[in-house]
Amino acid sequence: MRARAIREGSVGLLILIAVGLFGGLVLWLRGLNPGSRSYRATVVFTNTLGMQEGTSVRYRGVPVGRVVRVIPTANAVDVAVEIAGNDLRIPRDATIQVNQSGLIGDTTIDITPLRVLSDAELAVDPIGPDCPGQAIICDGDRLQGIVGASYESLILSAERLANTFADPEIVNDLKLTLRNATALTESASLLSAELTLLSRQLQADLTPLMASANRATDNIGNAAAQFEVAGSEVNRLVVGNRGTITTTLDNINRSAVNLELITTTLSPAIQDSVFLANLDRLSSDAAVAAADLRSITGTFNSAENLVMLQQTLDSARSVFQSAHKVLADVDELTGDPVLRRNIRDLINGLSGLVSLTNQLEQASQVAQALTPPAGQQLDRVIFTPVPDAQAEANPGSVVVTHQGQAYRLNVQSIQPR
Repeated sequence: MRARAIREGSVGLLILIAVGLFGGLVLWLRGLNPGSRSYRATVVFTNTLGMQEGTSVRYRGVPVGRVVRVIPTANAVDVAVEIAGNDLRIPRDATIQVNQSGLIGDTTIDITPLRVLSDAELAVDPIGPDCPGQAIICDGDRLQGIVGASYESLILSAERLANTFADPEIVNDLKLTLRNATALTESASLLSAELTLLSRQLQADLTPLMASANRATDNIGNAAAQFEVAGSEVNRLVVGNRGTITTTLDNINRSAVNLELITTTLSPAIQDSVFLANLDRLSSDAAVAAADLRSITGTFNSAENLVMLQQTLDSARSVFQSAHKVLADVDELTGDPVLRRNIRDLINGLSGLVSLTNQLEQASQVAQALTPPAGQQLDRVIFTPVPDAQAEANPGSVVVTHQGQAYRLNVQSIQPR
């Protein structure tokens, strides 16, 4: 009896142990961990894509919790999720999305953070009394979720695409597009063949052109070398004559300075009112002299005076000739030096008389030249210096001699107003 009781007690104990292990395994499979404290939050979805209790919750692709309850409402579906372990901090602004994946369409909730938490945020306890209102998800928070990829949306998109391609107009357009693409391909083949032929012709034509270009390049190189040599020569010439060039520029500079000084010196004299007054006085004196010449012309312009002057000149010339003969005879008869000297003085006096007659004749010519034509007035008299040879070559012009210099007389007259 005692052995039987021991056996029955052992079997019952083993059964209790097996039931406890099975229950612990179930709890472990359902994410229950007695050693860690979890926290819950409610996520609101417009569509759960067939979500059920026990659906996995993943953070950055790693399972961190499960769905504990699905509560449909009139406008949305409230999904209560449980995060295993209070050591995980999730940003409150993270994206919470429900997706379907796998061959059998397994539904999961994926949480993707959008930023990195700071040290102060990591120190907040999700189940602590000071957590509500922080930047992380706390126990009892209500969050908004979005619907991601699903087989239903894929099937709907495929159905819409199939309906679209089933349209006869689209099919005809596709056929036309294919025909155009075929024609374009053929045209492209012909164009490529023509381009190949053209490239060959261009290569054949460019060969002599390239040879000419190479020769031109060589010529340009030679010309550049010659220009370099010429530049070196010019540089050497400039360097060798730098002193001369500097001296020339200095001389030009000094000449410019001297001209500027001369201009500065003469400018006040020219602009001086005294100088202008002297010019006006000289003009008035010239007018008086012209009036005097006109009076002299009126005196000597008569025909009787001219005939008398001519006769006087002829008589003086005859007297001079006779006196010269007499002096020659006297010189032969008398060798007295005093007499010769007296006779020489007499001849010199007579010569002065002859020169006086020449001056009178010249004055008469001047008077005739200064007499303006009838109905006109004398404007100005211009004396132009001329060589003696030219004065003798033009005996018809009026020439006045003053201190050994001959001047041609030009008279300009004007019509009175």
